[in-house]
Amino acid sequence: MPRRPKTSRPEPADVAAQLLLCHGASALCVYDAQDRITRWNARYPEFFPEVAPLLTVGLHFVETVRPFLRLQHPDASAQEIEEGVAAALRRHRALEGPVRYQRADGGRWLELRMFPQPDGGRIKIWNDVTAEQQAGAAAGDRGMLELLTVAHVGLIVHDVQGRLLYSNARYFSEMFLHVLTALPDVRTRGTHAAFWRQFAEIFGGDPAYEALCGLPGGGRLPRPVTLQARTGHWFRIAEEDWRGGVASVWTDVTDLMQRGQALQAAYGEVMALNAQLRDRAETDSLTGLPNRRHFESVLSRAQRAVDEGARHAVAVVDIDRFKSINDRFGHDVGDRVLTEVGRCMRTALLPGDVLARPGGDEFAIVLQDAGLDEAAARARTLCAEVERLSLPGTADQAIRTSVSVGVAALRALGDPAETMREADLAMFEAKKAGRNRVGVAG
Repeated sequence: MPRRPKTSRPEPADVAAQLLLCHGASALCVYDAQDRITRWNARYPEFFPEVAPLLTVGLHFVETVRPFLRLQHPDASAQEIEEGVAAALRRHRALEGPVRYQRADGGRWLELRMFPQPDGGRIKIWNDVTAEQQAGAAAGDRGMLELLTVAHVGLIVHDVQGRLLYSNARYFSEMFLHVLTALPDVRTRGTHAAFWRQFAEIFGGDPAYEALCGLPGGGRLPRPVTLQARTGHWFRIAEEDWRGGVASVWTDVTDLMQRGQALQAAYGEVMALNAQLRDRAETDSLTGLPNRRHFESVLSRAQRAVDEGARHAVAVVDIDRFKSINDRFGHDVGDRVLTEVGRCMRTALLPGDVLARPGGDEFAIVLQDAGLDEAAARARTLCAEVERLSLPGTADQAIRTSVSVGVAALRALGDPAETMREADLAMFEAKKAGRNRVGVAG
């Protein structure tokens, strides 16, 4: 006997199922334990025309979800579609409903109920509840609610008893359906904790969301909140009293947040660049020490501190016989001497002391927490450290050098420029006295 060819619509086994499959106003689809379609009624392809060309016994559930998601979310990426398929499969296996959502084509509202079967399969029944959904809002409000839906704003409205009046489920489906394994039940609204905890799959982990769930009592939110969803999108939720109930308006502010973050990053880059430019403007390019401009700023701060009771001193340092080093060994060697002498003195100074190179072969220092005697003692240490330096000059001759230092104490309400001149004169007196020594002003 020849095998009977497989038909696209197998006959149900029992009378009740046959009546529902053939004559019911609802759409019905039956799945086996492996999530494969085994039967459907005529209303099913009418409700889901995007699936109709694919229908055949044995078609897996996920193959019906992909075209549906592409219809609902035309701008979604391939990865987002696949994430949505995976989430839909989890809901298919776990939920029973009822679940209401709005189709993208024509705005039809459907209510889905799912019935697990003893053999592991499932029966899913969809009812068209468009008329009921629209009747849930007063005639005078319906146009505005539909306008909000078109404007791509999420809206959930509860009455004074906390019962759901309206929810543009299409918006929430588009935004969150691909990451949900269970749908938030917003049919009633009680305390903040009970209501907002239902959105943990969407916002879980966001600190602002956790704070939201910890709000005492119920009613509308005291102020708007901005939450980051696990999808990476940002949403601003603002709520207002509405006829004794609560209207919750959700707005995708991802673009604004990203622009704000970009502006903050750009601001940080500009500030970092400004800091680099400032450092370059205040740094000697040869030695890496602060230059004259930077030193004058440090000197002004030190003078103000002295005016308030602190003790600071200044020093002027000149490399002995530097001109002869340049003349004999060349400017490259001279530059190396300047760099090494600067490094040596910076290492010998105490933390808080500021060594600068105003120009030429001179250095200037602000000595923190030092009277004249302490400043002179630190300056002698510098002389000793520099004298120990041995720098390569020629193949057979090393360069030995020394410095002469003049020190002066900053005076309360004094002129720091005058104090620097006194230190400069003390340095010249040290040179006259034989170099490699310290001169003390006053």
